[in-house]
Amino acid sequence: MMEPWQRLPALSLKQLQYFVTLAQLRHFTDTANRLAISQPALSSALRQTESVLGGKLVNRTASAVTLTELGVAILPHAERVLSIAQHAFSDMQQIVAAGGDGTVRIGLIPSVSSLLFPSLPEQLADAFPRLRLEFHDHTNDTLIARLLNGQIDFGIGALDSAVPPSLQTWPLQEDPFVAVMHRDDPAASSAHLQWKQLSGRELAVFSKGNIQRLVASLAQSQRLTLDIRYHVDYIETLYGLVRSRLAVAILPQLYTTHLCDPQLRVVQLQQPAMMRTVALMRSPQPLPPMIEACFDLLRQSLRGAL
Repeated sequence: MMEPWQRLPALSLKQLQYFVTLAQLRHFTDTANRLAISQPALSSALRQTESVLGGKLVNRTASAVTLTELGVAILPHAERVLSIAQHAFSDMQQIVAAGGDGTVRIGLIPSVSSLLFPSLPEQLADAFPRLRLEFHDHTNDTLIARLLNGQIDFGIGALDSAVPPSLQTWPLQEDPFVAVMHRDDPAASSAHLQWKQLSGRELAVFSKGNIQRLVASLAQSQRLTLDIRYHVDYIETLYGLVRSRLAVAILPQLYTTHLCDPQLRVVQLQQPAMMRTVALMRSPQPLPPMIEACFDLLRQSLRGAL
């Protein structure tokens, strides 16, 4: 029986690397210099790649290199193949050099660390002592992109319209949106706050990830006028704006799990109640057996803990 890789087209990782580098630099001379090859060798490798794939990937003029429509479509797949190959080769080197079982790369959106730490990493390390564990913080959009291109093995993120159906997902819990207010704010004395009560207030949200997108979508659907005055990258900046009475912070409740500031109050947002679904995510591509076993243990542990 023929093995699967024997049926693959005659396309090497080097050829994919040449195409991806050219797509990034958009210049033949710079690409050849970066790869330490001659321009004729680069041109020949590109022609071979186009021949195997069955179409033209780049347009080359005297002043510029541009991707064809096919080249644009092929590029993310080529990047994903290279990323997976690089990580697999790194794991093989680790196995040979240190006698380990490789590396598992787990991506997290920042607010979900309370779901994992401190117990689950210790549980995974005890179950797989030869497996190296890496945890990577990402915004939700970056987490999804890195799952798709193979830079992380699996992750915990939030389900929204940006999650493609090609990713496998396991919902873990609903995470309601809350307002963080200064304790002296008259509205902070209530356990609940209607979204319409935020009209006319200066609001602060994270500039990256999907939170700003979700809040904007709710405002549009409910015909609310929300003044999102501050867009910040870090949670301490967000809380600092609230401490200074400059803004009301809007964020999912999981971010406030470890909030112990007596100056700040967490108030549930209602009418409508807005939730995001936190989920375990991965690509459907099979992983090495030890990493698959690690994923299964993580999935079972998270379901049992929530």
